[in-house]
Amino acid sequence: MIRGATIRDVAKRAGVSVSTASLALNGKPGVSAETRARVLRAALELDYHPHTAAKNLADGRTRTIGLIAPISLEHLFSSASFFMKLFRGLHHIAQRKGYVLSLYIAESDDEAALQIKSLVRSRAVDGLVITNPTFTSPYLEEIRRYRVPFVVIGRPVGKAPFVDNDNQAVGWMATRHLIEHGHKRIAFISGPDRFTFCQDRLLGYRKALEEAGVPYSRELVWRSEIVEEDACRVVKENFPKIRFTALLAATDVQAVGAIRALKEMGIKVPRDISVVCVNESELARHFMPSLTTVDLHERELGRRAMELLIQMIEDGVVREKGIYVEASLIIRESCGCNYGKGGGNEKEQGAPQKKSGKG
Repeated sequence: MIRGATIRDVAKRAGVSVSTASLALNGKPGVSAETRARVLRAALELDYHPHTAAKNLADGRTRTIGLIAPISLEHLFSSASFFMKLFRGLHHIAQRKGYVLSLYIAESDDEAALQIKSLVRSRAVDGLVITNPTFTSPYLEEIRRYRVPFVVIGRPVGKAPFVDNDNQAVGWMATRHLIEHGHKRIAFISGPDRFTFCQDRLLGYRKALEEAGVPYSRELVWRSEIVEEDACRVVKENFPKIRFTALLAATDVQAVGAIRALKEMGIKVPRDISVVCVNESELARHFMPSLTTVDLHERELGRRAMELLIQMIEDGVVREKGIYVEASLIIRESCGCNYGKGGGNEKEQGAPQKKSGKG
């Protein structure tokens, strides 16, 4: 009888302890990204298959859903509000349907691909939810190869089941609001080009300018990582040499970094510069000034994604379907609409969204 690889073999190949190998293989904290990638690679090279509860179930299911977040830990923590609301929506439906949700963090697309390959080959999950798709997303091919049900939260490149906001409409809505209040020089802090939502929000920004007859200027589009410090840096670099009267940030944390930079340079928001951002959060509500923002309704994104995934698991049918969740604009202090008028919150309906249908 040929003995299969054990976790001790994996640990030895990766040069780590058995406990570290276990943490890495199960997606637990306390392991560096480099070590986790080394352990996963060793497991794949040795064709290691851990024993899972699925082998003991009559229907061959684990009743477990894997949530894969292929982002850096810094990005995860800086966007904690977004992911917490998303997770609550996913968890609510999973729990109601009798499934357990397990979170796996991958520091890169390549690590996500290795992680997914390990999960599906060992039959550790019945299906996968994947966030933050990029323009490469090599892990999608791994999933298709093993024919495991999956749903992407965000717009994937190519055909795949997904749930998302219409991020072009999101960018359009936020930009249009500033244009309607007289702004023509609107700076835009986008996120990294590798994320599809960043590209889509930029397209919406350009569309709103074009419809209003406002010239698009590349010098007004800046890119930063989705962390406060980097947004602060790009504003300090560009403010002294580029004139603008309003600023749109792709996320709330970038808006906070931008306002901090402006304050440090003696510029007041909204008196001197109006600011609008995307993502409704505790940060947006309680920051001073409170942030005018586009609410993406992350819990609904999570709920719809989990409903779609469980339907595919239980029906045994893979669908290539796109579902859009409508976003809405929340007006607060930072855009200046209520400046000197007592402030207050006001919700507006979002721009027309793409209809759900085949993706």
